[in-house]
Amino acid sequence: MKKMLVFSVMAVFAFSSLAIAQIDPDPDGMGIYFDTGATSFCIETTGAYQPITVYLMVTNQSVSEPSILAWEAKLIVEGNPTVAIPTGWTLTTGAQNFGTGNEYIVGTTLPPLAFTGTATVLASITLSYLGIEVGPYGTFAVARVPGSTSFADGGGYSAAVGFPTACQPIFGTWNTASAWINGGENCFTVANEDMTWGDVKTLY
Repeated sequence: MKKMLVFSVMAVFAFSSLAIAQIDPDPDGMGIYFDTGATSFCIETTGAYQPITVYLMVTNQSVSEPSILAWEAKLIVEGNPTVAIPTGWTLTTGAQNFGTGNEYIVGTTLPPLAFTGTATVLASITLSYLGIEVGPYGTFAVARVPGSTSFADGGGYSAAVGFPTACQPIFGTWNTASAWINGGENCFTVANEDMTWGDVKTLY
C-alpha cells in the first residue's frame, strides 16, 4: 500500500471530498468521516500541507435514550511510517478515555453525550497531509478493543447502564480501511445523487 502522511503547522489548503449525499440508512453505524453529516468518507487533496479534520461518528442510533454514556473502539490511522501519527483523538466535552494508545474505552457522563439527530460525533482528530491528488494516501479504520467484554466484534456504545449496543462497520468488516485521504482506486468519482449506500456496500 502506498502511503505518505506528513504533519505540518502550515495551513494552506484546498481539497475535494467524495460523498454519498445521504447518511448510511442502516441502524447503529460506527465509522470515520470527513464531515459531521457522516456522508464523506474519502477526500482528494489538491494542495500541500492541508489541515484535515476527521470524525468518528455513530449514525442512526436504534435506542430511545437521548444520549450516549460510554463507547468503545480501536481507531487505526495509517500513513508514512517515518512520520509520527498524532497521539490521540479529541473527545467530546467531559468524556474520559480509560483505554491506552489507540484503544478507546470512553465514559461520557460529564455531561452525557447527547445524540445529535442521525449523526453524532464521538471524537475527532486534525492532521495536515502532504500528497498529490491521486497516489500516496492515509487510511482510517475502526476495530474492536482487544479483550472487550461488551463488544465481541467491533465498536459500540451504551446509552443505558448495563445495555451495550453493538455497532456495525460502514463497509465490509471491522479492522479494514473505511476512510481514505487520496485513496486512489478506493475513491471513485460519482454523481452523489446516483450513488446509494447499497451500491457502496456491494463493493466491499
